Amino acid sequence: MDFTALEADLCRWRRHVHEHPELSYQEFQTAAYVESELRAMGIQEIEAPTPTSRTAVIRGELADSRPTRTFAIRADMDALPVEEAEGLPFRSLNSGVSHACGHDAHVAMLLGTAKMLWAKRALFAGAVKLIFQHAEEKSPGGAVELVKAGVLEGVDACMGLHVMNGRTGHIDVCVSPTASSSADGVWIEVAGCGTHASVPQGGVDPILVGAEIVSALHTIVSRSIAPDRFAVVSPTIFQGGSVINVIPHSATIAASIRAKTASDRRLIKERVETIARGIASAHGAHVSFRWEEGCPAVVQDPGMAERALRVAKTIVPPDHVHAGAGMSGSEDFSYFSEQVPSVYVILGGGDVSEGYPYQNHHPAFRFNESVLLIGTQMETAMALDFLRD
Repeated sequence: MDFTALEADLCRWRRHVHEHPELSYQEFQTAAYVESELRAMGIQEIEAPTPTSRTAVIRGELADSRPTRTFAIRADMDALPVEEAEGLPFRSLNSGVSHACGHDAHVAMLLGTAKMLWAKRALFAGAVKLIFQHAEEKSPGGAVELVKAGVLEGVDACMGLHVMNGRTGHIDVCVSPTASSSADGVWIEVAGCGTHASVPQGGVDPILVGAEIVSALHTIVSRSIAPDRFAVVSPTIFQGGSVINVIPHSATIAASIRAKTASDRRLIKERVETIARGIASAHGAHVSFRWEEGCPAVVQDPGMAERALRVAKTIVPPDHVHAGAGMSGSEDFSYFSEQVPSVYVILGGGDVSEGYPYQNHHPAFRFNESVLLIGTQMETAMALDFLRD
């Protein structure tokens, strides 16, 4: 295959998607664009399991007497409600929306993988299912909808790949049981009793109560979770009051919670409620909770992880391949990994020493487009390795 031409296609696809970002559950144009590019390659087995997602199947034509298998590769397509920073000639054309997480790269790489596999279909038996997923960024997430729609029926293994801030072209494969964290959120409503600021003894101050709760929430991980296990409790919102000389009647706290295990996930929830209730009771206030349960942690299949490490060393220099501990962020790819043996791979798109200082979700997040070919080769090689095994 002409890699120079493929690299040009990868940049063209990425830049088109980057210029036309769409939020979760609104990826109508992106899905249509993906379908049109797949059909232009000659791929016709395409479905729309939801209005803003697409799947495509490439069937190998190699005769084989053994039972055939199906390997799935997933790319997420949605953008974020983030105003993009200036600097790119192909900047987002949609105000307030941008591909600040690299999903434009994921779409381009999976299109590149489709093109490579379509050209190699005479060389393998079995099938590769390409999953262009909607709504990774917004709970409950597109993955759980696709699972319910049956996109994994008949699939024997699955792969996900994410471009992140890191050394250009370095590939990180988690070898621990979980490759990400679960994602939950909690809203805590603190009900006190409003009063004039000059007579605090006449009421119950929800600002004071809330401040103590926020401070105490930071102790959950350090005092309730073992040091060798990752977890995070991050209060991110604290709202209360609107007039400087009035102690308000109520205050609102929100926190983001991440954990690697189901047991820690349950424990943190219990500790949040116990701590908040205890502090509120001590002050004569009351608290109520609204939980937003997000996706679980991605389960990494050991055999698939070992396969990915081996395959990666055929794509990039061996010292660019790392057996890691996974990421602290969350991913709804976890719903796929609950159903079939799966592996989640991180591809470095450039770090601060290379002129790429910003993390994913930053308005100025950028990556080195040279990694588009590396990701495409990795996905293609993983599919062929699995089907030839």
